[in-house]
Amino acid sequence: MLKLLLFGYYGEGNLGDELLLRSLISVFRKNHKVGILTNKVNKGQKDDIVEFNKFSIEILKGIRWTDVVIGGGGGIFQDKTSSKSFYYYLFIIFLSLLFKKKVYLIGQSFSPLKKRINGFLLRFFLNNVEKIYVRDSFSKNYLEKLGVRSDKIILSTDLAFLLDIPFPSREEDKKILGINLRKWGNLNLENLNSTLETLISKYDSFYFFSFQQEDSQFYEILKDKFKKIDLIEPQDPNFYDYYSSCRLFIGMRLHSCILSVLSGIPFIAISYDEKVEAFCHDIGWKFIIKDFSWDKILCYVNEIEENYKDYKDYLLSKGKILKEKAKEDIANFEEVLCRL
Repeated sequence: MLKLLLFGYYGEGNLGDELLLRSLISVFRKNHKVGILTNKVNKGQKDDIVEFNKFSIEILKGIRWTDVVIGGGGGIFQDKTSSKSFYYYLFIIFLSLLFKKKVYLIGQSFSPLKKRINGFLLRFFLNNVEKIYVRDSFSKNYLEKLGVRSDKIILSTDLAFLLDIPFPSREEDKKILGINLRKWGNLNLENLNSTLETLISKYDSFYFFSFQQEDSQFYEILKDKFKKIDLIEPQDPNFYDYYSSCRLFIGMRLHSCILSVLSGIPFIAISYDEKVEAFCHDIGWKFIIKDFSWDKILCYVNEIEENYKDYKDYLLSKGKILKEKAKEDIANFEEVLCRL
């Protein structure tokens, strides 16, 4: 039984990254011993998962413990928010290679780096890992352009498609609008207010979905202006019930778009990062807001409502295709592991 050490943005309270971790654990724990580098170590844990503190000497302990190191999903190799986390994840790869461990990256996305030196470092380290499974075609093209060997790159999809999330069927007579916003650059809610006022008048209820604690600050701003908004937090046990009750979703975070595909909810993506637009491009979804151009939202809402069932069926169909793709790729990856 191989020992696998997973690393990523785990234990930070981000729903998207926890979905990625959950999907990998569900797949790998059947045939392998799984360890995690996490910021949230559960002392006295009773299950079969071995946890190592990602910000302590336990990193070294985890790497020495494992047979294979796996960067399990997300857009972690980026320097838009800061270079600190970028260097941290490269350091994990560096230590793993130093101890002669095989390193795989799966379910990853990549976007242009701000610093030239970071591009050089990324190219160097990625050319020394075994394989890189990227979750969108933009990432594949970017890495090839950066100089990463094309034979190391495999186009796959997001790991969340491995999950069978129970989405209850929606009550068709209720019109509920879901929204998710996250802190980013020059995002200004003042310019969004008039659009939200119009949308609230069109829908029966309005849910604000927080995917990470910091998202809730936007709910605090919006609730003072719009009394009809309810906050749904990621730890809410009925999170997916609320999600599937939405008729339409407006979301910034990538996994709000992915959950919309999985549950067949037509959505409008607010593209703050290349990964959001890349995902929509790959599934052929045109309802994307770029540069916070809020004036397009109402046009998109009207267009979706005019052909609602067609768009819903389209997303459900895409969701099935992506689930099959994710399962096929992870099965192939497990075959690779079995040959080690």
